[in-house]
Amino acid sequence: MKIAVVTDQISRDLDTACEQVASWGGREVSLRLVSEGPIGSNLSSAFLDSLCATLESWDLKVSSIAPQAFKVGLNEPAMRYHRRILLPASLHLAVLLKSQVVHIGAPLKPAGTAGPTPELALEVLAEACELAGNLGLTLALENQVGTWADTGVATAAIVKAVGHHALKVAWDPSASLVCGEEPFPVGYQAVERYLHAVRIRDLRKQGSSFEPVLPGDGHVTLAEIIQVLAAHEFTGPLLLDPGLSPRLEGARAAYETLEKQVHAAKRAVRNAR
Repeated sequence: MKIAVVTDQISRDLDTACEQVASWGGREVSLRLVSEGPIGSNLSSAFLDSLCATLESWDLKVSSIAPQAFKVGLNEPAMRYHRRILLPASLHLAVLLKSQVVHIGAPLKPAGTAGPTPELALEVLAEACELAGNLGLTLALENQVGTWADTGVATAAIVKAVGHHALKVAWDPSASLVCGEEPFPVGYQAVERYLHAVRIRDLRKQGSSFEPVLPGDGHVTLAEIIQVLAAHEFTGPLLLDPGLSPRLEGARAAYETLEKQVHAAKRAVRNAR
């Protein structure tokens, strides 16, 4: 396991975020929201030059980029943009940044809708997989509340239905929790065979809503998840995305907490052998 920090959890200014990650001893970052907007298309050449220089100066690797592709309604005009512009541009940006992974979402699910994922949604994802596979890249499907891939079970079903080697899962156990799915073992067991990354954020239920807390202080059962990942020798990234406020102090505390949890889980595995 390795920790990759989602930079906008510190600052949208990449130099500031990268400086902090490097000072904590981190070596990998995931890019989602930057000073010019969502990572992906419409980034100026000057910004891209600055981005590459910043990563090089702080000796950081881009674990993944998350352009928020396909997180729109299937029949919205924006979907055409996502298919024809955003996803292809994001794939080529990943190549430029020497990142092997692009995170994507499933289309939004209309409220109150039940049943299997529509064929058109599967076609959109299959088309994206062909483009990624041709470039030797991996697409990591994020489970997110309000999309066809909300729970771990639903996300795994989509990946199985698409059936393309380029499609994996970036699992968010906190999204599983909010959707009413037990993150561990139910959500984890569903996505385990397709798992590329695990998004690390914890939530505590307050009345009818959830509030972000330090990893391990909420109801996501992160300790159990990290322990089983260590036992199964998971080599993918833990994407630190804590959602705490203030951002910098919260991200630093979450990084230190997660680092201790990972070390403890690995030590427990070694001692058990």
